Amino acid sequence: MSATAGERSSGTLSRDLRELAEFVESGIDWIGRALLIAAALVVVGEFAAVALRYGWSYSRPWLQEAVLAANAALFLLGAAYTLRHDEHVRVDLWSKRRSERAQAWSEIAGFTLFLLPFCVLIIWVSWPYFWRSWEMGEGSNQPGGLPALYAIKALIPLGGGLLIVAGVGRCLRALARLAEPETAQ
Repeated sequence: MSATAGERSSGTLSRDLRELAEFVESGIDWIGRALLIAAALVVVGEFAAVALRYGWSYSRPWLQEAVLAANAALFLLGAAYTLRHDEHVRVDLWSKRRSERAQAWSEIAGFTLFLLPFCVLIIWVSWPYFWRSWEMGEGSNQPGGLPALYAIKALIPLGGGLLIVAGVGRCLRALARLAEPETAQ
C-alpha cells in the first residue's frame, strides 16, 4: 500500500523540522562539550585553592574567583545543554500517561507558557546589570582578583538566551512529531 500525498508531505515536513531542530541545537551541543573544560577547572581549581590555602597558607583571590566563574559558566550555560538532551528535572504528572501527540502539545505549551517567559524575564532583568558592569569596566573588588567581572555577569543573559534556543529546538521536535501521519505513531 503506497503512502498518500498528504502522508508524504507531512513526512517531509516532519523530517525538515527535525533537521532544523538539529541545526538550532548544534551550537548548544558544541557549548556543552566546551563546558567540560569548565567542569575540569572547577574540580582542579577548587582542589588547588584548598590545598594551597590549608597546606601552605597561600591564597590568591584570582584563583578563587576563577573557580566561581567556571562554576557560573557550567551552570548558566550548561542548563541549555541539559534541556536539549532532555536530562532536566521534570515533574511529570500528566504527560507520561498521554499519547505521543498530547506529549508534543504539552512540550509546546510548557515552552510557550513557562520557559519562554521565564527566560525573557531573566534576560530583561539581567541585561542592565551586565551592561552597567560593562560600561564601568567592572573588575573584582579584591586586590589581585579577576579584572573583568562583567564577563561573568554576561553569562546570566547569555544563559537565558541559550535556554530559549534549546526550547525552540525542543518545540521544533514536538512540531515534527505532530507533523507525522497518525498511523506512524
